[in-house]
Amino acid sequence: MLERNGRRWPYLYLESPVDAVTCVALTAESCLALARQYRHPLRAVLLDLPGGHMGPGETPEHAAARELEEETGFRAGRIELLGRYNPFPGSLRATMHIHFAADLTQVGQRLDDGEELEVVLMPAAEALQRVLRGEIIDGSLQMGVLMAAQKGYLP
Repeated sequence: MLERNGRRWPYLYLESPVDAVTCVALTAESCLALARQYRHPLRAVLLDLPGGHMGPGETPEHAAARELEEETGFRAGRIELLGRYNPFPGSLRATMHIHFAADLTQVGQRLDDGEELEVVLMPAAEALQRVLRGEIIDGSLQMGVLMAAQKGYLP
């Protein structure tokens, strides 16, 4: 229940037990390693950043590196936090940690049971232009590409 000025009313929100991570992963060929996967709430296949939930006791950097490797098969030689945000502060209590990864080595994809995704290598410049034109609708992908570009990490 939410109470303000002596009035009470129901207020529904979700509280995630763990935070989540995503990773803007730049290959030596200046491409971003993205995930194309079905997102049931939208009933659509979207491009998004590799990522997922943090494990118990896991740091955001470790979780981002783990998710990057599991989903794309790339191991990061360098990973750093770009920033963090709350995707839906009015309805969800959770923090998204966005990372930048470089110096990638291909080690093989290791998807979780039931997980289906296609790795898409998109030129970083194209990804930025598609974000700016509104063609990419995933918020974490938008935020990550813009943050990486602002910090000068994208060509």
